[in-house]
Amino acid sequence: MDPARLVFPGFTVGKQDPREAEALVRLGVGGFCLYRGTPRSVAALTARLRRAARRPLLICADYEEGAWVHVPGATPLPTNLGVGASDSEAVAREKGRLTGREARALGVDWVLAPVLDLLSEPKNPIVNLRAFSADPREAARLGRAYLSGLRASGALGCLKHFPGHGSTTEDSHLDLPVVHAPLKLLNARELAPFKALARSADTVMLGHLVVPALDPSKLPFTLSAAGPKLLRRWGFRGLIATDALDMGAVAKHWDEREAALMALRGGADILLVPKDAAALVAELRVEAGRDAAFRRRCAEAERRLDKALSRVRSPRPALSVVGGAAHRRAAAPLFSACAAWTRAPFGPAPLRVAYYEPQGGKLQGGAFVAALRRALVRVRLTRAGKARKGEALVAGVFVGPRAYSGRIRLDEKSRVRLVAALKRAPGAAAISFGSPFVLSNLPPKTGGLCVYSRADAAQAAAASHLTGESDG
Repeated sequence: MDPARLVFPGFTVGKQDPREAEALVRLGVGGFCLYRGTPRSVAALTARLRRAARRPLLICADYEEGAWVHVPGATPLPTNLGVGASDSEAVAREKGRLTGREARALGVDWVLAPVLDLLSEPKNPIVNLRAFSADPREAARLGRAYLSGLRASGALGCLKHFPGHGSTTEDSHLDLPVVHAPLKLLNARELAPFKALARSADTVMLGHLVVPALDPSKLPFTLSAAGPKLLRRWGFRGLIATDALDMGAVAKHWDEREAALMALRGGADILLVPKDAAALVAELRVEAGRDAAFRRRCAEAERRLDKALSRVRSPRPALSVVGGAAHRRAAAPLFSACAAWTRAPFGPAPLRVAYYEPQGGKLQGGAFVAALRRALVRVRLTRAGKARKGEALVAGVFVGPRAYSGRIRLDEKSRVRLVAALKRAPGAAAISFGSPFVLSNLPPKTGGLCVYSRADAAQAAAASHLTGESDG
């Protein structure tokens, strides 16, 4: 028994020295949570670390939209909210399959997805596009399909962030949110998708959330016994991981050693992304040496880790599948299926477009403009938000969740510019390449289209829907 195996440091590929990770492998950590990198650099690092390890490593990453958000060159895939708009289990399953294949080709066997948090609060700064739905049954249905796709690729999945982050208005990267819902509402809403999938899940991630109705001690679920006890009561037998320990919700309020010991004693099995992994390993070994009950708890967690490792399938796909033509062809119709008009367009498909981004700055919708031009639409870029005679005004808006930002909305100046431009141009269309909530309260006779993603393939899907080339 070695509690070092329960520590999974974070590692940013291309920024940190691989020798640092190798030193942690020799120290005995059980895996890593990877960020960033290129396909080649991630694959090279994971192979290097496995060669250095005495025992199998379990390597994970937050590939919620596929690897591409972290690893440029991987295949872009729709957001969960886009999948929810498609209402298609087939889309969810294919997203999971493509994600799992590319992750495993990179050497990542544990995908920290799907998010089962609900879209309960429009002002939530960190969930939004990461949720499948506000409906717990839909979240469970699509989450199950996504997991089946991951499994078909041989990857492990992770339900997160238990017991549900969707109704909060705080970002746990910054501080500790409180879920104020009463028990009856929690059972009907937040807890429902987790309970529905508990018996079939590989792993669950505990959220940095205080939920007084479930734990009167008001400890975050990452450090409390309440979450693991509830999951085990539901029949969950897999690994339980903390959310990243370096996040403000925990790091601002607890010493890392104290937090880690509380998490493990409470029933968590894996300590994700501590600030000082080497120091934490030393502390855990001292504690295991002096406390027999803690030793038994760590041994139990290690057995679950070994069981998870045994479910990882071999061999790996070739690295060439990552961002390859076959995967990009498979992903393109997913984006089209996810696009949805929140308000029907007015008038015929435009032949001439004045394209406007109220947020200003560098053009973000270049792929959208290029796709319109390929469809023989004449496009003029306008910074003033004014259409000329014969042109249809089309406004592109880019808003989505971003860790540590603490906000998810169109800033007030951009909102004023957007509304003013749309009022001047009846029959205009606003397209959200992110959160659907930016399309609320549009002026009359304005079309609203949401594609739930800024990916180039999503922008191409938006162009197809605008021109009427799509069947959606």
